[in-house]
Amino acid sequence: MNAPLDVTWPAGRAARENQEKTSAAYLFPSFVKGMVYFRNGTKREAFLNYHCQDGQMRFLNPRADTLLFTGKYLIDYIEVEDRRFVLTDTHSDMEVIGEGGRARLAARTQPEIAGNSLSHSGQHFSASEGNAGQVQMVTNQGGLVQWQNNASGQRWRMKTSYFLIDQNRVVHATSRRAFLHVYGRNRRQLTRYLRENRVDFGHADDLQRLFGFCSSLASL
Repeated sequence: MNAPLDVTWPAGRAARENQEKTSAAYLFPSFVKGMVYFRNGTKREAFLNYHCQDGQMRFLNPRADTLLFTGKYLIDYIEVEDRRFVLTDTHSDMEVIGEGGRARLAARTQPEIAGNSLSHSGQHFSASEGNAGQVQMVTNQGGLVQWQNNASGQRWRMKTSYFLIDQNRVVHATSRRAFLHVYGRNRRQLTRYLRENRVDFGHADDLQRLFGFCSSLASL
């Protein structure tokens, strides 16, 4: 990581700067106290927030600087206000929406261009792309979020992608093939479930039901 995690709540000018930094692009209204759990069994408190636009968890150092985590492979997960997040280098950071056995189901929500999917099929966001800084959220009324590119005037929408994280911490985009790979030992039962249930691999409810079924098989 860029800085130690023994941060304290910023006061005075630092507190005001903290509020200014925390815009509608963040998941939480302000940086809040959370817990970082490391793979070696230790844990540390930190003031955290999730930046939806970049798909990354951020933390404050004692000077109230906003920093990113490095060495993500050392971190098992992060908890913020009863919500759990996992950090990855290749797929940005994401929220855990299902956990069972040694696998996890996670979701990542980031902006993408709204409109004709064919004309923008190659455009997406990752943690390393600089063009994310040109995007602003223009409204979140009624929970419907729209984004607009300042440079081109294009409109954006929030898209949620789902991932299956196996026991070796390998991240798989959710698909029939991914589940059959991760739960290969239960292939026959899983194949029957997929045949009898029409699973939308881009829908959270369907995925959570499927994940729950797989977790019950894996625990037998």
